[in-house]
Amino acid sequence: MLGIQTQAQEFESATDAVKNMGVGWNLGNTLDANKADETWTTTEQHETCWGQPVTTFELMKMMKNAGFTAIRVPITWYQEIDENGTVKEAWMNRVKEVVDYVLDNGMYCIINVHHDTGAGNGAWIKASGSVYTASKEKFEGLWKQIAEKFKDYGQNLLFEAYNEMLDENNCWNYPTYSNKGNYDETAANDSYEAVNSYAQSFVDVVRATGGNNATRNLIVNTYAASSGGIWGTNTHPQEPLTEMKLPVDASTNATTNHLIFEVHSYPNIENGLNNAKNGLDTTIESLKSILMTKGAPVIIGEWGTSNVDNGSDYIDRRKSMIDFCDYFVKKCKENGIATFYWMGLSDGAARSQLVFNQADLAETITKAYHGADFQGVYPAMETSEETVIFEGEQQLEWGQAINFPANLFTDLSSTSTVEVTYTEKFDQFSGDEANSYLQFWYNDWTSMINFTADGQEISETLEVNKFYNSTSGTEHTTVFAFDTDTFHNFKKKGMLFQGHGVLLKKVVLKAGEKDPEESGNKDGEVFWEGDAVLDWGDGLQLTVPAENFEAIGKGARLILYYTLDFTDYNMIQLFYGDWKENPSFIINGKEIAKEFRPGDLHGLQNGDDGMTEITFNDNVFNTILQKGIVFQGHGIRLKKVVLAGPETGIHSIVKATPDEGIIYNLSGQRVSKPSKGIYIQNGRKYIAR
Repeated sequence: MLGIQTQAQEFESATDAVKNMGVGWNLGNTLDANKADETWTTTEQHETCWGQPVTTFELMKMMKNAGFTAIRVPITWYQEIDENGTVKEAWMNRVKEVVDYVLDNGMYCIINVHHDTGAGNGAWIKASGSVYTASKEKFEGLWKQIAEKFKDYGQNLLFEAYNEMLDENNCWNYPTYSNKGNYDETAANDSYEAVNSYAQSFVDVVRATGGNNATRNLIVNTYAASSGGIWGTNTHPQEPLTEMKLPVDASTNATTNHLIFEVHSYPNIENGLNNAKNGLDTTIESLKSILMTKGAPVIIGEWGTSNVDNGSDYIDRRKSMIDFCDYFVKKCKENGIATFYWMGLSDGAARSQLVFNQADLAETITKAYHGADFQGVYPAMETSEETVIFEGEQQLEWGQAINFPANLFTDLSSTSTVEVTYTEKFDQFSGDEANSYLQFWYNDWTSMINFTADGQEISETLEVNKFYNSTSGTEHTTVFAFDTDTFHNFKKKGMLFQGHGVLLKKVVLKAGEKDPEESGNKDGEVFWEGDAVLDWGDGLQLTVPAENFEAIGKGARLILYYTLDFTDYNMIQLFYGDWKENPSFIINGKEIAKEFRPGDLHGLQNGDDGMTEITFNDNVFNTILQKGIVFQGHGIRLKKVVLAGPETGIHSIVKATPDEGIIYNLSGQRVSKPSKGIYIQNGRKYIAR
């Protein structure tokens, strides 16, 4: 193994190690996966319990060939430790195998103690003086075992003490943060002292094992791995940096240090690239002026955009995400900070296939570090005409779902379908259970999904035997389809398919023809989605960058979805992105200067949902291409912002709650008794004669 050196070595300094690590990736949701209520009988069960495949040497080779020079391997230990504090031999050996995969591919490797910290049910390491006292022996015993296992490994292996350590109330950002305005200085100081105590214990235990651990480069994280910040007049978010201490280390001398600080960073790009880039610049300055001055270099052990886990930034605002990732890596390299992207890039089945499901993003990250001329290899997932999700025989019962990972849908159009072959099998049941059902859910189980079955609209659940007027033992092949918004959400959340009284035979995802409207961006791309109050400077002020308009071109439509929520008045106001002047804009063919009141414009009442479509004249649009726009307001809860290409027809549709059966005219006003003309009902135009 390339990582093993039989004689103790004087390792490179921490500063050199950070420089040489370069650009890294996290092997996430793998050895760090855990389920507190389950017991594993094999390491494979543990490693794959969050849906990732077993890690291979070939996967690490793919990352190396793409230009990654370091891999962080997060590891959760609590389910692999017996009552005496001893790590199970099979688990320790599996960790060693994965470490060897990384090192034998010529990359740096970081191993840590991961979800033993954090907010999960299995977390036993807390930023609390009393918890430190109670867990000190177990924590030190764990690290002694890890250090002994790897004491002969070379300098490319680094140890990270703990991941994101939180206080006993699981507060992120800084201790007592969730108290919301009731900052507890005494409790916060106790948490910071506990973090520093764990860090010191870690260094002492590892150094005491000798061998190459005497000068191995070690990593300690700030509270919650927070990267600091100042929020208006609130300086507490900066404390994880200011209160972090550099552990006393016997290996440190006048010229060499072997300790590294680690933080994590997930900037929000929804409010515009410039805001995200400026925020990163501020973060880096804080890391340099506060942490680095304590005598150790810094790595960002996890990073991505704020929606990296649910994939919405990559799906909804990919151009901005790629631009920001390029900036992030270059800026960190410029300031001597190594970066480790959190997961993504190759996820789920893509890892088994040895491909990237976000190949363009992987290429962006490694070329940002190595240079535009770097010749990496980025094998990408190919969009297949048919993808077999399941084939065999499986009796479906509630909760035993077939999983469609989000990356299966990334490059498919909304006209794609799911074809399911199955046999009804419910004669073993009685009463209401003697029926057959099929359902679709989002992968996070947040809600059931409406769909069409063989062209007929179904609300949430297909009652198979009633739908086909069939009996147990009947075989069917049913084609399921979904509307554009639902399919778009599949790209972010994935999909689950479950049922009852059905013997499943085959499930196939079939690629549809590219929808011309979808290809032309007629229906638009979701730029922002959430639930945020517009309340001038105290609420959301959303920036839409120039490049997003540039990607669409003239005729771009800005579509706002919102709910009126006011006690005095409601208003939406637009500025150019530099905040220096207000653009005019067009709603329903009428040019408006600066701002408008949705309630007055559309005849809405407090609590009503609304949708306003905004366009711009050529002169204004040319300025937007230079500056972008920003909008703010008052008395509005913003739900979604869509950027779309040009369209003729309806410019503003207003939706009240609930909307079934309500009729609107083409100006978005509700109509109780329509006369002759064109109207909108249930989202569709019809003619009253």
